[in-house]
Amino acid sequence: MSLALATLLVAAAASLLFIGVLLGDGVRVLRTRLRQRSADRPIELRVAAREEVAGTLLRLSLRRAWGRRLPSFAAGQYLTLIAPAGPDCRELRRAYSLAAWQPGRPRHYELGIKREAHGALSRWAWAQLQPGARIRVLPPRGGFVLDAGAGELVLVGGGIGITPLRAMLHAALARRSGPARIVLFHAARRAEELLYRDEFMRLAAADDRLHYVAVVSRPDAAWKGVRGRLDATRLLAGVRAPGRADFYLCAGVALMETLREGLTAAGVEPGRIHWEAFGVAASAGGAGQRVSVGEAAAFETAGEPTLLAALEAHGRAPPTECRAGSCGLCRMRLTAGQVEWLLPAGCVLPADEILPCICRPVGDVSLV
Repeated sequence: MSLALATLLVAAAASLLFIGVLLGDGVRVLRTRLRQRSADRPIELRVAAREEVAGTLLRLSLRRAWGRRLPSFAAGQYLTLIAPAGPDCRELRRAYSLAAWQPGRPRHYELGIKREAHGALSRWAWAQLQPGARIRVLPPRGGFVLDAGAGELVLVGGGIGITPLRAMLHAALARRSGPARIVLFHAARRAEELLYRDEFMRLAAADDRLHYVAVVSRPDAAWKGVRGRLDATRLLAGVRAPGRADFYLCAGVALMETLREGLTAAGVEPGRIHWEAFGVAASAGGAGQRVSVGEAAAFETAGEPTLLAALEAHGRAPPTECRAGSCGLCRMRLTAGQVEWLLPAGCVLPADEILPCICRPVGDVSLV
């Protein structure tokens, strides 16, 4: 073989290799874009079962037509429900934690929806989502997911916050190399609000790794369990090795902040404390603060609990799902003024961006 022919063959091989790399990269990019597009595309589900618990919780089982399998999810993630347009012609969207976990692609999703007097989508769901009704949802997403090692796992739920922890418990118990010990705390005001209590007691009786502790703050005379409020002292008393345990907290703002501060003060590393809030405190904010959004006319706040609530009241709200600083969908750029953060952001933001769902204006503000 001549030197010229050999050089030509090497060049041809290099060109083919380069084309292969380009094609490979193109396929990977295409797959990534398709996955992203699929994650943003609603799917239609049907209400297969409905149960009302204690007048405050709506349990729903959602299935696809013909029993087709659904997208898989990690324990702790949420589903976004999409309701028909409200009075302002905007779709209603709200994130609800998936309350049960199955390996692979499940055939149904389970949700728990708390009755909320001022929650537009909650009211709609309670009224409209009867068996057979259809609902559009976005595929599961969210970063509050179980990622514990083989040490002690501590799951702490307050009220409706037990729903993602139930899914985490299912996943942890299913892992052969899972946690050596699992402690599940559930705090509620009344005993009848201890959702899934019978199930948790059965699981604890069947698996000696699981220890279930129910705490009721406003018990009646018949309650024989733990009474009072759940705090870090009571929490740590049930954990064998707090320094080597992983804590997953899901509760209202007040309880979650109390537990986080108490655990940190007791020496638990912040990296071992995982949390998700399901709503900011409902206390009123300041009134008379001027809010400007882009080129539109400014408006004044009227004591709304969050900047998002003020924006919604005046028809200027951005898209939103979680309403608790986790999804980042409602992010806006703050061009003037200052805000008070009611919760730490659950996502990474540039220095000039805010999450209106967990902020209040401090004086006049301008947003885009």
